[in-house]
Amino acid sequence: MNGKLNPAETTAAPKTEWQEISVENGPATLTFEDIYREFGGKILNLAYRMTGTEETARDLTQEVFIKVYENMEAFRGESQVYTWIYRIAANHILNHLKSAQRRRWLSLMDKPLGEVLKEEEIEPGFRERASTPGPDRHLEKSERERIVWSAVQSLPPKYRIPFVLHRYEEMSYREIAEVTELSLSAVEARIHRAKKMVIKQLEPFWEEL
Repeated sequence: MNGKLNPAETTAAPKTEWQEISVENGPATLTFEDIYREFGGKILNLAYRMTGTEETARDLTQEVFIKVYENMEAFRGESQVYTWIYRIAANHILNHLKSAQRRRWLSLMDKPLGEVLKEEEIEPGFRERASTPGPDRHLEKSERERIVWSAVQSLPPKYRIPFVLHRYEEMSYREIAEVTELSLSAVEARIHRAKKMVIKQLEPFWEEL
């Protein structure tokens, strides 16, 4: 598992009248359909890497591109098109994750304390540990990928987004700073912290990995 969906399976862009948007480096224009065709699969994969759920990723992708469509007239070419789109996507996905986290905590408030403590004693998103093979067995590639992917999914959202953008979307720190509207030093600090958390999660599996 590499946290990637097939872009060819991305839901088709909604039918719209052709809208034009200026590109920063020249007189060329992009229609909404052009933008969706170019970035639909990329945003789908980002959403999947952030949520770990295909259905949620597809819903979020549709919602992101509705926001893109609604804000096309506000785009002034002050940034590159792709960083503008990724900024919209990152903000929307983070808001979704924060809302999901709040709903989870509210649901925990209705449970007995003993049940809550039992659920929380294992790191969120990393519950598969109990079913992983022992150190005397060499892990298959797919199993190694699953373990690493679980570690990434266990990152808090504010660390997960810069880590995923850097590790999987191959963005530079400066590009991530533009997308997340964080300072360069904050991006560096969050990615560094994310790497340390992932490494800590993987420590029990070093011999197998």
